[in-house]
Amino acid sequence: MKTIMIVDDEKSVLDQVKSSLEGNEYDVVTVNNNREAIEMIENDKNNRFGLILIDTSIPDSKKPALFSMKPQSKKNIDTSKKEDFLQKPFTKEQLIDFINRNFTNKL
Repeated sequence: MKTIMIVDDEKSVLDQVKSSLEGNEYDVVTVNNNREAIEMIENDKNNRFGLILIDTSIPDSKKPALFSMKPQSKKNIDTSKKEDFLQKPFTKEQLIDFINRNFTNKL
């Protein structure tokens, strides 16, 4: 299984997501800023990241959320699909469902 990267400037969110996902047999890397995330992705020669969850806002609503993207996709990022967003705050169950529903078969 590939690793999931979580990018968020709130330590409590990073801790919540990491503990929720690691308890479900995912490998997780947490990063607290975009610059560090970009450096890690650029230096990732083994393509170990299967999914990245990035702190952002849902378009047209400005509600805080995690946006999911697949780093192996070199295409422009499409933020128009609402199913790629997990609105904050979320429960552990909502996070696990979000990962399983959208990405388990793609990691």
